[in-house]
Amino acid sequence: MKGVTKVSHDVYDLHMLILWICVLIGVGVFGTMFYSIYHHRKSKGHTAAQFHENTTVEIIWTIIPTLILVGMAIPATKTLMELDDVQDSEMSIKVTGWQWKWEYDYLDNGIHFFSSLDEASNKARQVGSGIDPRSVPHYLLNVDKPLVIPTKKKIRFVFTAADVLHSWWVPDLGWKKDAIPGFINESWTSVDKPGTYRGQCTELCGKDHGFMPIVVVAMDQPEYDAWVKKIKDEAQKGADLSDQGHDELISKGAGVYAKNCSTCHLPDGKGVPGAFPAITGSAVVKGDINAQTTLVLNGKGGMPAFGKMLKADELAQVITYTRNALGNAVGDEIQPKAIQELLPNKSAAPASKPEAKATAPEKIEPIADMATEALVALGKTVYEGNCASCHQAEGQGMAPMFPALTGSAVVKGDMNAQVNLMLNGKGMMPAFGHTLDAKEFAAVVTFTRNSLGNSVKDAIQPSAIQKLQAALPPAQDDE
Repeated sequence: MKGVTKVSHDVYDLHMLILWICVLIGVGVFGTMFYSIYHHRKSKGHTAAQFHENTTVEIIWTIIPTLILVGMAIPATKTLMELDDVQDSEMSIKVTGWQWKWEYDYLDNGIHFFSSLDEASNKARQVGSGIDPRSVPHYLLNVDKPLVIPTKKKIRFVFTAADVLHSWWVPDLGWKKDAIPGFINESWTSVDKPGTYRGQCTELCGKDHGFMPIVVVAMDQPEYDAWVKKIKDEAQKGADLSDQGHDELISKGAGVYAKNCSTCHLPDGKGVPGAFPAITGSAVVKGDINAQTTLVLNGKGGMPAFGKMLKADELAQVITYTRNALGNAVGDEIQPKAIQELLPNKSAAPASKPEAKATAPEKIEPIADMATEALVALGKTVYEGNCASCHQAEGQGMAPMFPALTGSAVVKGDMNAQVNLMLNGKGMMPAFGHTLDAKEFAAVVTFTRNSLGNSVKDAIQPSAIQKLQAALPPAQDDE
């Protein structure tokens, strides 16, 4: 397939050139071999020649393949250099892979959005949906928000990932690029004709790898300019911050949940034991609504920070829905205005940082001590929400990536060493000193040392953790 860009044409032409060179070599080599076998067979009276070497022949069969390889390398190198040449780009788009959606940042005009599997495909893919996938247009290859680009412009793409490895591939563009956490890849494209071009993630990235398609819509400049204006106008409107009725929040929250949460926690809220905690009967969902809101906004462990993905009204709706559906009946709600006050972009202009003043350190009120049994009980919930997806529900781990906690020398050893490891993180393990509060931190440490097959029979109090957290340097993204 030639694709719709100059690069894709060049890649196709290079492929065909190499193919025909290989065909000619194959015809020449096998033709000579079969001719010699047939016309110089023993039945015709031929006998094998008795010689061991021929310098001229050896030089010939060394020089000719070398010339062929050099002849193939010249166009191949030219095409590879063209693929990586992002100079003189007219606009740049940052692409970030998430489990399981794509985030797009237009670095030149400030447009930003997430692109997910479209609602029709998402409904049809559910087990027992009763929907014939053949009745869904572009089943599993359509999205709610496509990436829109102008035609006849050189566009630079910057690729990274927020969680695991992904790979962004649209065949019509002629290339694919891996999206790697903590690493930047680059490529570029220039589409000559308007059209819609579809692709997929091609790096196995988890349970819903097959459900994160890519749709690129190329528009002529006037249509693209109109799209940009429309998106910016919608962004200026922002979320609907008006108060909504209890039933309205729940009704709309069902749609937000189905689109953003059901992938991990399942449509019925039962979750996946050992990986994704259940919503039904969850201590978090049935507990303090402010604590749940903080978790949803900022994420934790394998859960992304939905405060970056959803608007205030959508967040209010889905939080209210989870507390009053899926087998829960807490009866409370939260309004979009309350969510908006918690978002980092709640005001149009960022507040300026106050000047530093020499003041006495703020006095921290110590947290009351808790009984070991209470710490273990709370720690079980914290463990399920933050640690079980890697170390597994029973603490058996997933060798060799995630070590077992059952019988772990770290967990059964010096408590201070374990606390230090969890505070600061190491390797793939995040620094929980910045994500858990003192009570949660003390609880999960005590839980791991007194459960999961361990019986060290010691505990650490929240007040001790509070002092250690106060001495931690700020997280890198605190600014």
